[in-house]
Amino acid sequence: MSAPHFHGRYRTVPASLMLETLGASLSTIKEEDKATDADLGAVLGKSDDRAAAYRHGDADMGAVSLLRGIAAWDGRFVGDALALVGFRLVPIEAGTATDAASLTATCALLAKKAKALEDGVIDDDELEGMWPEIEAAARDIDRLRERRRLRLV
Repeated sequence: MSAPHFHGRYRTVPASLMLETLGASLSTIKEEDKATDADLGAVLGKSDDRAAAYRHGDADMGAVSLLRGIAAWDGRFVGDALALVGFRLVPIEAGTATDAASLTATCALLAKKAKALEDGVIDDDELEGMWPEIEAAARDIDRLRERRRLRLV
């Protein structure tokens, strides 16, 4: 296996790849937002030269800067880097869905999934066809997780 970071949930991902991936995300944000390295640095709480080093993948970023970047740019910033290690960023939203509406969302997904599984396999077209229901159910599950988390605090 010459590329172990492509295989398995608990794969090893080289630090250089993580830094390059975060750097590429910062470069994309800089371009899309027509920002400068000083602008990026202001969000991250760092100087413009430190932001440029992050953007080029030449420096490791501390937790505070990383979290500031996530708060400002969400998945645009860390989505690709999290995907390297098998995760994704999910914003916690209180949402306005009711418990009754959540059952509707879950049942809609189950109906589409049951139909897709009639032949024993969910193909790519079927997956794409049920994507709105997957997202709706995922939002509701995240809403319930947040509700429970707040209760435990």
